Amino acid sequence: MLKNENIICISWLVWDSIPLVMHQMMTRLAENNRVLFVDPPVAYSNLVIRPDWWKRYLKNTWLWFRGIRQIRENFYVYSHPPLLIQYGHSNIIDKGNHAYATLAIKRAAAKLGFDSPVLWIYHPYVVMPQGQFNEKVVCYDCNDDVGFFFSHHFDKRKKLSAIEEELTKRADVVFATSRHLFHLRKKQNPNTHYLPSAVDIELFKRANSSDVKIASELESIPKPIIGFIGGMVNTKMNWEWIRAAAVSQPQWNFVFVGPCGESPPQYILEQKNIVFLGAKPQEALPAYLKGFDVCLIPYQGESFLKACQPTKTFEYLAAGKPVVSSWIPELEDYRDVVLLSRETEEFIQNIKLALTHGKNPSMIQRYKETARGWTWEERVGKASQLIESLLKTKNT
Repeated sequence: MLKNENIICISWLVWDSIPLVMHQMMTRLAENNRVLFVDPPVAYSNLVIRPDWWKRYLKNTWLWFRGIRQIRENFYVYSHPPLLIQYGHSNIIDKGNHAYATLAIKRAAAKLGFDSPVLWIYHPYVVMPQGQFNEKVVCYDCNDDVGFFFSHHFDKRKKLSAIEEELTKRADVVFATSRHLFHLRKKQNPNTHYLPSAVDIELFKRANSSDVKIASELESIPKPIIGFIGGMVNTKMNWEWIRAAAVSQPQWNFVFVGPCGESPPQYILEQKNIVFLGAKPQEALPAYLKGFDVCLIPYQGESFLKACQPTKTFEYLAAGKPVVSSWIPELEDYRDVVLLSRETEEFIQNIKLALTHGKNPSMIQRYKETARGWTWEERVGKASQLIESLLKTKNT
């Protein structure tokens, strides 16, 4: 396990959000290392097309003014200063943003005495490492098609892909959470390794414990409850499938737990058997899963689906719940326990089948057994071994 290192983590997701790969990895690495977790910057140019984001942007700016926050021993969070213009519009602006980010992060790291850090990058567009941090190792942990989120409103995917390719080539080691990302990055950097996402088994298996009660918010909602846990962005949520299922099966109740990056479509909000309960603390999630009869991963977007390996898949399974998902290539190996859907009617039929499977003790056991081999400790251990090997090679 990696020990006694200074790690600068450049994240594409803020610390105060639903924990994903970067949160899980850095929390565990902080047990034996010092970690500076850098929140992603906001770009005020985005307010031209999304003026409703202004509250979120003001919060980010306020956190930047507050400076470095210590979350726990050895773990610090720094909110990147806001940008004027988003990545991908022009090479000159991108280089300016890189220089600006490098200076800001270097100053934050210097305040903490982070000398010769391990640069652990999740956000591919913030900095372009070339020794500015006196970094020992550059690791690019590629865990999603980040360009999907950044190129939705502008035709700039080609520029973003070029930036990410350059970062991949410069990295000392690359990790990829899906096979699609692995094969893509392997062509750009031979030292690329397939490291899928994992699950906090101890937390999510609590949904099977008699000591955990069903969340009080679910008590008044008639069963069956078809549930989703996670962040919601309209571009990646297949709301049409949800509406079709809710209309055709009015006896089903759809419950969404997690933050909405934007308001869901009005036709969803008007549907009486669709409920949004908002974001919940991670430790509270087993109580909600305990009340779900079926768990959903209703994603859309061809490029997004090809690259993603949803962390929630194994969280649902660890809780002993049947899973109905969009057809995600990374989940094809688990078709015996995850019901994959290509179109609306198949999605509805899979929910019906899952309601039956969820009452079968042998199926419930299969769900739990499938999740057991995917722990965060194992992923941290494998990543640590690869980085330690690089450090030894560089020191000889």
